Amino acid sequence: MKNFKLTYLFVLFLLVLLILPVSVSAKDEWLQVRSKNFNLVGNASEKDIRKVATKLEQFRETFRQLFTQTNLDASIPTNVIVFKSDGAYKPFKPKRADGKTDNFIAGYFQPGEDVNYITISTEGDDADTYGTIFHEYVHFIINTNFGKSEVPPWFNEGLAEYYQTFEISEDQKVKLGLPQSNHLALLQQNKLIPLDTLFKISNYALHQNENHSRSIFYAQSWALIHYLVQGGKSDGLNKFLTLAMKDVPSEKAFQEAFQISYAQMEKELQKYVAQNKYKYSLVTFQNKLIFENEMQTSPISEAVSSAYLGDLLYHTNRADDAEPFLQKAVALEPDSSMANTTFGMVKMRQKKFDEAKNYFEKAISENQKNHLALYNYAFLLSREGRDEFGYVQSFAPEKAAKMRQLLKKAIEVNPSFTESYELLAFVNYVNNEELDEAIAYLRKALQYQPGNQRYAIRIGEIYMRQNKFDEAKNIAEKIASTTDDPPVKAQAENLIMQLRQREDINARNEESRKLYEQAGKNGSQPILVRRDSNEKPLSPEEAAKEREEQEIFAMNQAVRKAQNSEKQVVGHIQKIICKDNVVTYSIKTKDETFSLTSKDFENLELVALIVDPGNTQVGCDENVSAVNAVLTYEPRTDAKNNLRGDLVAVDFVPKNFRFIDVEKYRAEADKKYASAPQPPPPAAMTGADVEAQRKSAMMQAIKDSLRKPLADEKRELGFIEKVECSNKGMFFVINSSKQTFKLLVSSPQAIQIRAYTPEVEQLQFGCNLKKVDIPVIFTFKEDKTLTAKSDGEIISLEFMPKGFQLDK
Repeated sequence: MKNFKLTYLFVLFLLVLLILPVSVSAKDEWLQVRSKNFNLVGNASEKDIRKVATKLEQFRETFRQLFTQTNLDASIPTNVIVFKSDGAYKPFKPKRADGKTDNFIAGYFQPGEDVNYITISTEGDDADTYGTIFHEYVHFIINTNFGKSEVPPWFNEGLAEYYQTFEISEDQKVKLGLPQSNHLALLQQNKLIPLDTLFKISNYALHQNENHSRSIFYAQSWALIHYLVQGGKSDGLNKFLTLAMKDVPSEKAFQEAFQISYAQMEKELQKYVAQNKYKYSLVTFQNKLIFENEMQTSPISEAVSSAYLGDLLYHTNRADDAEPFLQKAVALEPDSSMANTTFGMVKMRQKKFDEAKNYFEKAISENQKNHLALYNYAFLLSREGRDEFGYVQSFAPEKAAKMRQLLKKAIEVNPSFTESYELLAFVNYVNNEELDEAIAYLRKALQYQPGNQRYAIRIGEIYMRQNKFDEAKNIAEKIASTTDDPPVKAQAENLIMQLRQREDINARNEESRKLYEQAGKNGSQPILVRRDSNEKPLSPEEAAKEREEQEIFAMNQAVRKAQNSEKQVVGHIQKIICKDNVVTYSIKTKDETFSLTSKDFENLELVALIVDPGNTQVGCDENVSAVNAVLTYEPRTDAKNNLRGDLVAVDFVPKNFRFIDVEKYRAEADKKYASAPQPPPPAAMTGADVEAQRKSAMMQAIKDSLRKPLADEKRELGFIEKVECSNKGMFFVINSSKQTFKLLVSSPQAIQIRAYTPEVEQLQFGCNLKKVDIPVIFTFKEDKTLTAKSDGEIISLEFMPKGFQLDK
């Protein structure tokens, strides 16, 4: 018994010794290392973090020296998180489409609109760890400098594949273009893609191809870049980029840059891929690429490290996973501006907008120079009142002023953060104010990010608003043909459709206007004659007066009819004053002066019934006093302020307009003249008509861009009930109007997911996904041979705006 007690105590003592060190080292020491171009944080050793920083700086500097025309001072900063081990890295690795962690990833590059993230473990093999990072970093450089839509995909992908095998020794001897056995094997076993076909493959088409075809594309693009460099044509790479940016046709640019034709290149490339030995480039720099002396190291608190980890998870579309880290960060440091900003973004993703606003306000109060908090607060305000497409009809004056204040402050703090310019332009665009200024904002943003297609398409939309149809069409057609982003493609195609509709409407209106004006010229309309025994024609003076009466008659038919208790007057809007959430209009008629009000401009019906309204705009402090108008209002008396009521509609009319009894005029004219008055000109579209047409055009543009099912595929519209994962695969349970489908994903990486609604921004995709209240078109293939109990294999998911109907 005594021995048992001694043994028990000894074992207990050992357990204490074993457990104690674990608890002491549970809180890792986190460091921050700032190099010249990267911000690194990690729980690895200082030596290892500096080693990562050196490797990234050396790669960047190599690219800079070889591509002297590129600007590597990107407007988007890059954070690097260095984990001490694969175990520490695992919770933060990216997830596959089936929701499971991709454990084979050793490092990755995550681009973002406000910050890029590189994550890496010091335990990985260099080739596995850095290859993907180098590949994606090349894309980031090319896309930022030239624009993804401007650079042919074969060039972009080939260059990234070529540079991803970067190796450096002795800090100055660089190896580039090391052979990739997987590419070589694929090319030697398959027929090459004809160059004319290869060069015409767009970014969008590339991502529609099956995995095998896409793999051949990557391999051949790599081989072509490899051949050009090894064949002494590397100087042509810069020249080709320059010509491509000037919209020189691809074949001409290629031949001019590399001094070889397509036909010659195809023969040379076939010989090249058939050889057994491949050279690589060895570049020895005159000076060693050493960056150690420029680095600064400092410890960071648990609150700061938690904030970085939460921010990383948010930017990898894991907002719910980010929340515990951000909770810890604000619990330890309630005044952390960074943690509060990211927490606000998480709450916005979760549709908890009031909570998001509180976090942004907290972040701004603690740091007036936090441009991200300023921007996101303005962005949150801009989302209020949007429709199912993300469209906002107008912003109230006080809200627009608040957003402009926040955004101009954000630009002052960080002029290179381009989203602030875009949102400022959007505010002007929505309110139809200072459109030239809006374009200037967007062009400033494009100076920092030449390839941002969202900015370019917004310029196109503003051009359409300014009736610059040719300029708008050029932008829209180019983006529609080059983008690989389905929402951007849908936006471009919708703009093209709207432009066509506007051109058709303008053509019809122009024809009607000409006919209407011709009616006022001698001999251009039926001669009016009196209904008497002699049927004597009217004199020129009588005919002119009668034509004027006809115009007034036509306008009386076209103007908005007063409804219920509404009243109408003819007059001029002398002033428009926006103050204290109320818009006040000073009205002057022939006999009196009084005021009308409205809450905003959003529900005001505006119609122009004059041939050339000029730049007439109804907005705060706008001057429209020179234009005659029919003003429809709901009576409401406030004698103290000379208030007559609430303005409902404004119809701009000719100066000679007056109200007449339409039926009486028609009856008298029919009795008086042998020829009836000319029909009225077509009535202008009301605000409600325009809005209905816009929504219809948006829906049609989405339908036109939907993935077309193949012969053996079916598609339905429904709602995802849940997503389940098991050892047999990933299953989507989807309810349609017909039945409930259980569909298997055989290869999660192959599933195509598109979104045509901003609601999907809030969706975190993966296993255990709960019911999703967003309409989705699901395309599937029935397969009775599947061993798992399912209705078939799912091919694609396309999330739709609410109210969308799928045509059969």
